[in-house]
Amino acid sequence: MVMKIILILLVSGLGIFSNYFQAPTWKKEQLMPTVELSTKIKTNAKDKPLIFNVGPMENIKGAVAMGAGTNITFASRIQSALAMESKAKPIVIYCGCCSYASCPNIKPAYDALISLGFKNTRVLELPEGIKPDWVAKGFPME
Repeated sequence: MVMKIILILLVSGLGIFSNYFQAPTWKKEQLMPTVELSTKIKTNAKDKPLIFNVGPMENIKGAVAMGAGTNITFASRIQSALAMESKAKPIVIYCGCCSYASCPNIKPAYDALISLGFKNTRVLELPEGIKPDWVAKGFPME
């Protein structure tokens, strides 16, 4: 009986773990180059997106820290933050703890936003992480 419970916990744990490392659900055109976001921030562009930090990293200028995308309360927090926003509002998410392709926070956050109807959601293109791909390039931070 104990072995059966351990096996069930192990299998279910692997299922949860694999959800964080599935292939990204976004396409290449849904990545936002760092230069593009930096320009929008610096020029205060009309089409400046909402920027959400969905991980434990420091904030890019103008970003709202939402906490980890893997957190069980993330979907309700993001839904509350966007309650008054148009579904067409441009949104950019980032974590930067590691590569956006392997980050455990980006995929669940992106999927939550898409499921809430925010189809104009993009992922900040941080191939290595926030420090080498944003901070080291002198892009604006809080």
